[in-house]
Amino acid sequence: MIVGIGCIAHDLVLYTETTWSEGKGRIARREVRFGGNARTALTAAAALGAHAAYLATVSPDPEWNDVIVDLDEHDVDRSYLEYASGAHPVSSTVIITSDGERYIAFDDSSLATTPLPSVTTVDGAFANARVLLVDAATAPPGSLALLHRARESGIPIVLDAEREVPGSPIVHEMVDVADHLVLPLQFARHLTGSAAPVDVVQALWSPARAAVVITDGTHGAYLRTPTSSTVEQIPAYRVPVHDTNGCGDVFHGAYAVGLLTEQSAVDRVRRASAAAAVVAALPSGVRRVPSLEAVAALMGAGDDERP
Repeated sequence: MIVGIGCIAHDLVLYTETTWSEGKGRIARREVRFGGNARTALTAAAALGAHAAYLATVSPDPEWNDVIVDLDEHDVDRSYLEYASGAHPVSSTVIITSDGERYIAFDDSSLATTPLPSVTTVDGAFANARVLLVDAATAPPGSLALLHRARESGIPIVLDAEREVPGSPIVHEMVDVADHLVLPLQFARHLTGSAAPVDVVQALWSPARAAVVITDGTHGAYLRTPTSSTVEQIPAYRVPVHDTNGCGDVFHGAYAVGLLTEQSAVDRVRRASAAAAVVAALPSGVRRVPSLEAVAALMGAGDDERP
């Protein structure tokens, strides 16, 4: 079972007819949907056939009952979910430009009142966890101790980190503990002070790691594992891009599924890249999760779909 820790976001998504360089543009479509790094990664993992469970607290307010509906519709196990006053989703406005790029403006003040579930519930989740998936910036207070617990128990940790938490070293501390770092290049550059992707990977490497994966959108991903000191570049799949929002989270979820099914590191990254590409190509108004069939078809297309 993949156990996920991190926030859910309630997103207002605005699709525009123009690109950022044009400065302004008409809104072509609006959508309201749930997102968030952990939630989107778990829904992707479940769509790819994994048992994915959310370890979290959510608001008991009736207005947020749709959080439960969303998890159920996406087959995310909520056996380890508890209710806590104030634990409502992060609120986000997402602007998608005509070339599929996006900008997210968010209010994450609710994270301050979103605790971990009770010790009993956490123990139940860890008794069944085979992979721990964590979003560093939105994990509740006390989550660092769970990362240490996972390492001591031999549970692989897939860590997503894309920003700092103001005034706190928690993201750096989680980066130090995690054995599977899967980070976007921009934030990894911030962490290391290095520019070239290969140098970034090497700066993040340590003998305690099982893998360092740096994602760079259409430029693919960079991977290092204990079996070689060489950093391998794995090309991205080429698809018509409609909406890149959440694709990094889909990558994390698919990567976690690869760990669960004991795929090689290279295969984990390739399948995660294919899953993210499948979602990037989805039109608006449909469920934004990859399917096993679509991922297999994209990978089966071989070199024709890769630069």
